[in-house]
Amino acid sequence: MAEEVVVITEAVVDEAAKWRRLAGQMEPIKSSADGLDLAGSAFYIGDGLNFLIYSNSYNDFQNLMVTALGGAVTEFEQIGGALDKIAAAYDQADQIVSLDLNQIWRP
Repeated sequence: MAEEVVVITEAVVDEAAKWRRLAGQMEPIKSSADGLDLAGSAFYIGDGLNFLIYSNSYNDFQNLMVTALGGAVTEFEQIGGALDKIAAAYDQADQIVSLDLNQIWRP
């Protein structure tokens, strides 16, 4: 005998909302990180051309972080959308099954 699976779609919808909130919280962090540019002179400590190496390393890391944070914003929104679709699909399937059973058992 197969076991019954119960999905509480309100919980799935609530989880979707959490991911959207996270996306909203990540956006200002991404924007802040994007504005943390430093000129090469910020790394000059009197040691010749090494400041360019330090500057390039900083810029590469900053770009990596801005890209990762931007990806988080996008992907968190996508997760929320996917969860909404899952909840809607479960609700639709439940309505179809309920309708079929009502047609079968009515006198």
